[in-house]
Amino acid sequence: MSSSITNKKAEFQAVLQPVEGSMVHHVIPVPLDVCTLFRENKGAIRILCSIKGLEEFPCALNPREDRYVIMASKQLIKKHKLLTDVPFVVSIRSDLNDGLEIPDELLEVLNQDDHFRSMFDALLPGHKRGILYYIRTAKSVDTRIKRCLDLAYKIKAGLLHYQQPKE
Repeated sequence: MSSSITNKKAEFQAVLQPVEGSMVHHVIPVPLDVCTLFRENKGAIRILCSIKGLEEFPCALNPREDRYVIMASKQLIKKHKLLTDVPFVVSIRSDLNDGLEIPDELLEVLNQDDHFRSMFDALLPGHKRGILYYIRTAKSVDTRIKRCLDLAYKIKAGLLHYQQPKE
């Protein structure tokens, strides 16, 4: 897979914006000039984001109507104490790993189980990102290991919802 992704960076001021929707309630609008810098193709663009200079997290610049936004979960809003009327600084940069940086615990399981590795490698990037997010959000190493082993079993057994045959 070849890509022309480079390590682009940008910083801007933003305000949390409420939106109507069943899944997403708030977004962080991204200025057009910043989007132009990052945009190469249609669709979402994987980035690493930092709000108020805190720890980076993987996310995407998502197309929404005539602009790009960063989806803001309730957890993100609470963690960064974001308010809809108070501007804050957002730093973003290209995610050269496309949101697919593998945690050490999962890497160890993949290295010990060739069958699991081949099945994991065959998953779509979005499914991999979901699995990586699930593992990364565990607070302790023991929980991350447990999740990795559980996922290895489920993937090899074909038990994940996207592995089920469609009726």
